[in-house]
Amino acid sequence: MLFHVTWQFGDRSEEGTKRALAAFAVWEPPAGAEFQGFYGTADGNGGVAIIEADSAATLARTIAPWTPWLEFTSTAILPVEEASAISGEGIAFRDSVG
Repeated sequence: MLFHVTWQFGDRSEEGTKRALAAFAVWEPPAGAEFQGFYGTADGNGGVAIIEADSAATLARTIAPWTPWLEFTSTAILPVEEASAISGEGIAFRDSVG
């Protein structure tokens, strides 16, 4: 599954920032999670990632180490072709019931 994950820093203190950067320097994503894109925002307030994970549990394991410092939002995403086809299926169903 693909997930669009955004985060904002909850702890902007110097101590919190140092601790988070030290943890990030040695962290690796868990098995089953692969980052397709990984970006920080230019204003320094957060970031965004596209993460392919084999399950929602794997996504939870990916973000769990960071919850003291970051506030996350995650949304399952689909390729636009697949999302458009599913929207078309929804329209076809609604049309079939009058």
